Amino acid sequence: MGRVSVVLASLAIAAPAVADPITLVPGQGSSIDESMLPVVAIERPRTAMVWQPPGLATPTPAVNSNVIFLNRCASGCLVRFGQSDSINDTWQLNVGSGTLQPFQYGDTAWGQVVACVRDVFSPFNVQITDVDPGTAAHFEIMIAGRPADLGFGSGIGGIAPFDCSQSYIPNALVFDFANVWQGNVDEICATAAQEIAHAWTMDHVTEPSDPMTYNPYSGVRYFKDGVLCGSDCINPSTQQLDPNGVAPLTGAQCTNNVHVCSCHQSTTTQNDVSIITTLFGAGTLTPPTVTIDSPTSGAVVQPGFAVHASVSDADGVGKAELRVDGTLAQTLTAAPFAFTAPTTLAGGAHHVEVEGYDTHGAHATAAIDVMVVPCTQPSDCPKATDTCVGGRCVPGPGTTGGLGQPCTANTDCASGMCASDGTQQVCVESCVPGMNQCPSGFGCAMTGASQGVCFPGFDDGSGGLCSTTTGGPISLGLVLAAFVFIRRRRR
Repeated sequence: MGRVSVVLASLAIAAPAVADPITLVPGQGSSIDESMLPVVAIERPRTAMVWQPPGLATPTPAVNSNVIFLNRCASGCLVRFGQSDSINDTWQLNVGSGTLQPFQYGDTAWGQVVACVRDVFSPFNVQITDVDPGTAAHFEIMIAGRPADLGFGSGIGGIAPFDCSQSYIPNALVFDFANVWQGNVDEICATAAQEIAHAWTMDHVTEPSDPMTYNPYSGVRYFKDGVLCGSDCINPSTQQLDPNGVAPLTGAQCTNNVHVCSCHQSTTTQNDVSIITTLFGAGTLTPPTVTIDSPTSGAVVQPGFAVHASVSDADGVGKAELRVDGTLAQTLTAAPFAFTAPTTLAGGAHHVEVEGYDTHGAHATAAIDVMVVPCTQPSDCPKATDTCVGGRCVPGPGTTGGLGQPCTANTDCASGMCASDGTQQVCVESCVPGMNQCPSGFGCAMTGASQGVCFPGFDDGSGGLCSTTTGGPISLGLVLAAFVFIRRRRR
């Protein structure tokens, strides 16, 4: 995706440079049935821009349309010579004329491409449609065919006009040569987003998860602010490629694969979200659905109580955060959203919030109020089968998954912690060494500078150790030498 200053009439498109080879495997990057596609090693196509002479983009009147037409060219698309024009299906190069063959992957894959592009552009006030707007003003992405259909070199995956003299090209027509992407919906989607964004002065960037990049990425790419312009260099420390990959762009230097942004020449940083939002305005994002499943509001709990939440969103969940009394306590980036409140909470009322975010940053909050009543002894706990550890009530010895019960994996334990001293492997609870937090028969064995777990038969010097079923106390040295966590997950 390089650029070049040219007299357009004299430009001939040649096969561009290519990125590193990749091996395409059926099903990778797409949920469509690709069983009939060949498994081949190919050179990943570049996309390209037909670039006008450089200069800082100047404000133009409000964008003439917020409609983006995705054209699968179901009966083939005849493209004629002229300026880039979505209404008349013309392209500004003699080389860019011919008939673009239809999108070849069928209705299911097409539906996934449309859904992906809508998702990528959902933060912005644009309308994504695959119904031809006709003579009404609109932007258009032809998502079909191969570059050879229009006379381009075989290594081009997409192409767009690029003009720094205005903030957007009205009724721009761009191309996403979908049939070179081997049915990979994520790549087809990212190429579509990149090519139309070139018509809005946006340069290439180095961030792999942004659509404007050359760099490889697995998954859907989303526009981001604060990304570095680059990834289109001949090598990390020389020059940018021109659109054809034939020669470096005169005077455009790269440093570690980063260069000055073409239409915003005072910086190497590009704010993709801000540029698109300035043109179209912000979209109306639907926040995720967030519920706190447990505890219930008004519940009596102990310090370190578990909080289980459900977060769902059609665009995907980015993260969820637990706050207690307004202070961030924990962040999780994937389900299950099982949090642990701080073990240092004082007794009394506390406000608990779980805030969920979708992949676009839209967020929503669920909240409850609980009463923390620390226990000091097992009899303080509401369940006779519970015991008291560090001021909190936990399942005690003799209960399934309870403290001291044999285990083979974390999932066997109510605490989510299964530990071994090299002789026995049992469910444990966290404790602070030297604070006499473990019940009778257990001691706080150190697992870190200020962390430990209640382990049966361990003498921590607190005086709380009674006879155990392990045959007697074990030494501190043995625990330090052999204490091993199997794995850990939070409750």
